[in-house]
Amino acid sequence: MKIVRPLYIIILTAILLINCKYEHKIEINRHLQPPIKASIQLNKGGYLVGETIKCRVSLENQSNANISIEDLELEIKNISNGSGLVTNRLQGIKTQWKSHEIKDVNLTIAIPKEFPEGVYGIYFTQKEKGYVLDKTYETFFRIINKNELTVFDIETDTVQGVPVFKLDGGMSAEYVVEKSAENLTSGISHSWKVNAPGSGPNHVLATPDFLEKSVNKTVGFYNKAFGEYVKIETVIISPGFPSIPYISNALKAPVLPLHFLVSVNTVKEIQTILKTANDKGIASYATLSHDPSVPYAVSWIKLLDLPEAYKKFIVQHQVKQVVVLGATGTSGGETKAKQLFYDNTINGEYANRSIYIMYPGTSEDDVKTLNNKIVDLRDFKQQNNFIQIADWESGINQKQLSNFSKSVKSINGSIASSSITAEDLGRLYYLGTYSTLALMYKNKDAFKGVNGVVFNPYLISHPAIELKKGFVPLLYWQLVGANYTVYNLEQDVFKAIKHFYPVTNVKSLKLWLNSTRNFGAKWSANNLKEELNKKGYSNFIVNNYDIDEVWDASDNVDSVSELLFRDVNSTYGFENLKKWNDSLKPLTIEDIKVLSEVFGGFQVETR
Repeated sequence: MKIVRPLYIIILTAILLINCKYEHKIEINRHLQPPIKASIQLNKGGYLVGETIKCRVSLENQSNANISIEDLELEIKNISNGSGLVTNRLQGIKTQWKSHEIKDVNLTIAIPKEFPEGVYGIYFTQKEKGYVLDKTYETFFRIINKNELTVFDIETDTVQGVPVFKLDGGMSAEYVVEKSAENLTSGISHSWKVNAPGSGPNHVLATPDFLEKSVNKTVGFYNKAFGEYVKIETVIISPGFPSIPYISNALKAPVLPLHFLVSVNTVKEIQTILKTANDKGIASYATLSHDPSVPYAVSWIKLLDLPEAYKKFIVQHQVKQVVVLGATGTSGGETKAKQLFYDNTINGEYANRSIYIMYPGTSEDDVKTLNNKIVDLRDFKQQNNFIQIADWESGINQKQLSNFSKSVKSINGSIASSSITAEDLGRLYYLGTYSTLALMYKNKDAFKGVNGVVFNPYLISHPAIELKKGFVPLLYWQLVGANYTVYNLEQDVFKAIKHFYPVTNVKSLKLWLNSTRNFGAKWSANNLKEELNKKGYSNFIVNNYDIDEVWDASDNVDSVSELLFRDVNSTYGFENLKKWNDSLKPLTIEDIKVLSEVFGGFQVETR
């Protein structure tokens, strides 16, 4: 690796190896606490081939003795596949160090053009007379191409005066940020850009400052979409799952995610993300596993407390109420885990910087997949027995609930802090249905009743437009049997409709089978239609199931979002949609409490 440096600071800037020699000789021992501690800060986490890395290395003599430096070593290697090893040395550098003295070194490193894309770890090694005392992993950077993401992005266009939001990267949590903007601006959005036809979202690749970037991206996006100082009555803090956009729409509240999704090759990347966040005052932990639709391992990096950027957002927008929402159950879903042991200072359940390996199954193939996708997993000790923790995508734990509430009150004691939780995630799915119906009923002068049910698979929704059309959502996971979804239609959704609108003839309602190629797919919609036909239903609205739910004006095909855009424009128009939507009285937390009493299965608590 080429080191670029001015000659007059060659000793400082080229310090990739400096040897340590004590003034008071001690016996060398591999388990001895090394005297020099290194802290490495990079100017960014993702680099293109040919770019230059600028980093600051802080070196501290942790010993109580003065020492004379001769050799330290900085090693860079590809930790995703073991290639690209580079070790640079400078011999004979003699620098006196006082006890606990700190020295900062600025390095400028050119990335060789032959280095492949991937994750590169930076290791710090201390030597005396060529004997390795200690070699520690310190941080990483990633070589990427110009099309790869290191944080999610929501591109905002204006089409005929209408805001159009296009998510790229992330998954359910980032999706609800985009949908919050669609709801509150009465604009439109797709679900997300796909990495291949009919496939999942583009991957967000790990960098050390991933969590801070994701938090700042969320706040920055909202400030741009809504205005930096516009008053916002209510804010939701939650993970992402299908009903969240509907609850957001009913409360007229943007969502601040409590976690973000990142793609990784190694445990070391997660270690560094958590440490970097902690160093910036952001308490967090992580769940790490694999997903069949993603070539990388994936991790939800989860906030344990409100970061300063969220607190500032709450103050800046004069928020009066914060609602924390999530599933508290530890059975069902994706809850089977083993904690990873990598630092003996990390103690207790959901501790700051703790890492949990999630096991969707326990077959040999499952374990093999984990080890293939997390290439250094075998280097780390895991607890012996499986435990059950909060669901990795939709869960929230008691520590988060308590910390978030305390942080809200620390901002301003007059801000109301409430929580909506359920042991069973399914009950929160149906809160999307209940809250939509309650919003319609609260604003009954704006509606003529329920016109239909929209079957929205994971993960597609257009809450404000569906509401204007008089459609109530049935939210479902497309891999469950069609008979189960139809059972829920009749036993839950129809009963809820009848509660608010008793004279509704549910058999005559329109049934919109709102699948797309990347959500639900043709087979899911066809199975539902067949099952519904058996039950005597025939009033269907269908989509073109060979098209992804992606906004792309250049592809000459119309996605669901593009069709809805044209439909609204040709009927009442987006300007009228906004006036109508803004005129609706939102639900309050008291309204949600009533829903919990009527339908059960979820709890509402004001703290």
